[in-house]
Amino acid sequence: MTPLASIIGSGFLISAPILHELGGDKAPYLMIFLCTLSMGIGQVLRWNIYDIEPLAEAQKLPPFLKWVERFSDWALSFAYVLSISYYIYLFSSFLLNSVGVESLLLKRAITTLVFTAIAFYGHQNGLNSIEGIEKVSVNIKLGIIFTFLVALVVCLVQGTSPAVYEHRELGIRKTLPVLLGLLIMVQGFETSRYLSEKYSAELRVKSMFWAQVLSSVIYIFFIFVFSPIIAAHPLVGEVNETSVIELSRHVFKLGPVFLLVAAIASQLSAAVADMGGAGGLISELTHEKIKSKNAYLLVASLGVVLVWGFDIFQIISFASKAFALYYFLQSVSSCYFNFRKIYFKSLYSFVFSALCLLVVFWGIPFEG
Repeated sequence: MTPLASIIGSGFLISAPILHELGGDKAPYLMIFLCTLSMGIGQVLRWNIYDIEPLAEAQKLPPFLKWVERFSDWALSFAYVLSISYYIYLFSSFLLNSVGVESLLLKRAITTLVFTAIAFYGHQNGLNSIEGIEKVSVNIKLGIIFTFLVALVVCLVQGTSPAVYEHRELGIRKTLPVLLGLLIMVQGFETSRYLSEKYSAELRVKSMFWAQVLSSVIYIFFIFVFSPIIAAHPLVGEVNETSVIELSRHVFKLGPVFLLVAAIASQLSAAVADMGGAGGLISELTHEKIKSKNAYLLVASLGVVLVWGFDIFQIISFASKAFALYYFLQSVSSCYFNFRKIYFKSLYSFVFSALCLLVVFWGIPFEG
């Protein structure tokens, strides 16, 4: 449930309009590419749970791997900062959308307020006391997604609106960099690796694998059944982070309400969860020179700077690059560990390290 909830979050809500705008009738194939890429990276992390973790816990890592793992943790910390900014920014966008207000200034102001409130609460009371909302929001979110998928199938079977597809040629030079900048939409599977205090390596590997399989099926199915809705009801103006709400009213009357509840619940819980993870990781990396409660304030400060300095699609691209950097370092660890031991695993890890570097250096923001 934990990695599944992390994967099926913000990306699920904004993926269809963005990919349709990017690829037209080819949108489902773009999602298949993203899901395949994430599955490949996930396999590297699953190997590392078995190969790298035992050495790290026994403090027997070779010097090179020790440095790679340390840089990897710092990259993940920064990725957390970006993802939290992304979550709270979307939370503010959906909240304002619910009252029919479109104001960039208000979005940033509310994001700043929520960021500050979470950080201040965590500084004073710790975030463990409100972790319970994550369980509730996960159940709400998955229930709403299932309901929405059923409604989409019914709408598709009835065929109430004729779809007019826009056929596009996918130019690699134009499409691929933007697609790589959307990697964060299928990110979240790595959470299984950081639950070693509660769960065995075998269970965490299984949880990550099946969470990725299920989420990929849901994502791809969603794009296939939602694409006809977008084709039948083209968006007026630019695609933005709340376009899916506008489109959902063509599925069923309560569609916008359902998705707003899912969006608000998932964004807030994801932000709290990642804030807790970031605070703990920064505290660990600084050998508790920065306490978790102070790290929350640091994360919020960095997040507020990002929110006021960049738009949502730029933050999404930055977050994708940060997670890709983390995945690259994890792939380097796997490649190094398996070199001259298991050539296939070493070569496989090398290939995905190269793909992750491609995301870091070539991925660009989507422009609505």
